[in-house]
Amino acid sequence: MPQVPRQGKAPTSADVARAAGVSRTTVSFVLNDVPGSGISDATRDKVLAAVRELGYAPNAGARALRAGTGNLVVYAMPRWPLGPALNSVIERTRAALADRGLVLLVHGDRSLTGTDAALAWAELRPRAVIADTDRCTAESVDLLRRHGVRTVVLVGEEEVPFAPTVRLAQQKVGRVAARHLLDRGHRRIAAIVPTGDLAEPGELRYAGLAAEVSTTGLAVARHDLGFDHDAALVLARAWAADPDGRPRALFAYNDEFAALMLRALRDAGLSVPDDIAVLGVDDTPLCELVQPRLSSVALHTSDFAEAHVRVLLELLDRGPHEPWPELPENEPRVVVRDSA
Repeated sequence: MPQVPRQGKAPTSADVARAAGVSRTTVSFVLNDVPGSGISDATRDKVLAAVRELGYAPNAGARALRAGTGNLVVYAMPRWPLGPALNSVIERTRAALADRGLVLLVHGDRSLTGTDAALAWAELRPRAVIADTDRCTAESVDLLRRHGVRTVVLVGEEEVPFAPTVRLAQQKVGRVAARHLLDRGHRRIAAIVPTGDLAEPGELRYAGLAAEVSTTGLAVARHDLGFDHDAALVLARAWAADPDGRPRALFAYNDEFAALMLRALRDAGLSVPDDIAVLGVDDTPLCELVQPRLSSVALHTSDFAEAHVRVLLELLDRGPHEPWPELPENEPRVVVRDSA
């Protein structure tokens, strides 16, 4: 039975070595999975058993300082709230990185940008950083590299010249939604643009929708709305009172706003899709739970997560001066259900 260190003292690699009857070098080889180290399976099993018994956790900070970088990948949270789609991206990214022995660390301070953000991330000595383009500059990316960060992958609406960029074009979401509604004969289209924390991506999705609709000579009726049933009901009642002027299709920022409008429209006596078609975004499980079932623009979050992890891993395997790999772009599509 391994000897557990006294209370209040965290176990060290020396404790693991004593418990397993091996050297600290052997413990290091096992925990870092050093290739060609010649460690037998039996020895490896003894070391790992001692690690579990003692509850040993390697000091990632110390290891990073010795090596110049650690096994952490920092995922800088975007500036808008975490929702089902982003949560899916984070979870799939974590799983894909774990297969390579890398640990995803979500950095939750959304307020930092530029050099301030780079310094906060560099303190963690990560091997890589994933962040939105609007939080980084050429100077901040250079600062990260000077602090030993091997790879910086950015995600954004447009590519930037100073770092490889995986495009998640919010405007394309709006364009795809507009084309779906136009192809189904809708000529009076309205859009819900969220206020508050979601205003920025909401503006981008609306811009894409409006641009695509304008190619037909039509315009979109814009409605800025918080996530509030009373406000949604006021809007729905106004449409119910004006059958000749109300829209025939409604694009909501996401599935949650679409569900909010489904409830408000029903409470106002309107039928979906007979009176107004409703289209959401994200293709969340909510789409199958509401009545009518919600049509939605799917962002392929699983494919997107795997794509930008693949880019990150390819970059980690390349030298610093090798060309960037081909960068993917998210391709949204409409999942058609009952509401549109």
